[in-house]
Amino acid sequence: MLLGKTMSGDGDFSSEDLTALIKKRSQRVLRKFGLAAVSGVSDPQLLSILHDVKAYWKDTFRPALTSFCCEAVGGKPEAADIVGLMITVVGAGLGIHDDIIDKSLNKHFRMTILGLHGPDDALLVGDLLIIKSWATIGGMLRKTCQPKKIANVIEAYESFFIELCEGEFMEISCRQNLDTELEYYQKILWKSTADTEACARLGAILGDGSENEIQALAEFGRRLGFTFRLVDDVKDSLNIEGNLPHRLEHESVPLPILYAAKSSREKFLKINSLLEKSPITPLDVGEFLRCCFETEAFTYVHKIAKQNAREASKKLSLLRPSTARNVLSLMNKKSLADIANLCR
Repeated sequence: MLLGKTMSGDGDFSSEDLTALIKKRSQRVLRKFGLAAVSGVSDPQLLSILHDVKAYWKDTFRPALTSFCCEAVGGKPEAADIVGLMITVVGAGLGIHDDIIDKSLNKHFRMTILGLHGPDDALLVGDLLIIKSWATIGGMLRKTCQPKKIANVIEAYESFFIELCEGEFMEISCRQNLDTELEYYQKILWKSTADTEACARLGAILGDGSENEIQALAEFGRRLGFTFRLVDDVKDSLNIEGNLPHRLEHESVPLPILYAAKSSREKFLKINSLLEKSPITPLDVGEFLRCCFETEAFTYVHKIAKQNAREASKKLSLLRPSTARNVLSLMNKKSLADIANLCR
């Protein structure tokens, strides 16, 4: 059995097994996402775009995180489906908006909704999905008569939405800006992980966790998301998906490159001269990498990730032992292993 195999030991689990476990746990929510996206829509063109959204948006991590956090406090996994759906729908809408802001026509080797349909249609579809995420609360009202629980869900949802928007505003000021302080940029990354905190918090709320359990999982979710954002910044700096030139032109400077620029006046001038070029060539990408390696920028990011993962592990230790807690621990370890492999 997959779960038994994955739980066979602390260090011998397979990354593929964990990925399969997360995918399996998220399937129920993703099926509901497909139905919710097109529900009530009759316009053929809009339906066509929404079907593209369904094909593009395959986020298994957030609904699985929500489900395992619900189970970790003693709840039934399916009890978290409604908030897993809420986060998935709004995540798709916000993701489309992010692509518009960043002018991302392709991502992860696929055309985005912006790339497929242009900014006007993409904006409207993003708006629709964000509204639809609120509509899922109606399903919660029909299933529970606990006003306090519903109020807590709405409060957590609003809080994460506001914080994500604040992070986006802060990040806009960091475009092509090497004067951005490292602490300020890390604060942006921290705010951008409000969604994973919300997943964990909402899952624990729907699982009827205690206040201490809810808070411990919320802090775990935040730190887990922070490590994933560090992984993304390292991947972009290494140009693994070939999008570093686009990111440097339209988004914030990744943390490793920003750190390298802060290491000395010489490196600042070198990186700044590369940043001002248009277009940024493959040779320029190689120079960015050289600067990162020469300044041990990836080692710096790895140290941050290790400390963050340790703090996440401490939060999990406050929960009673369970299979769900073990899975969450494996998620934390895998995220750190991913960044360790990239930073070698």
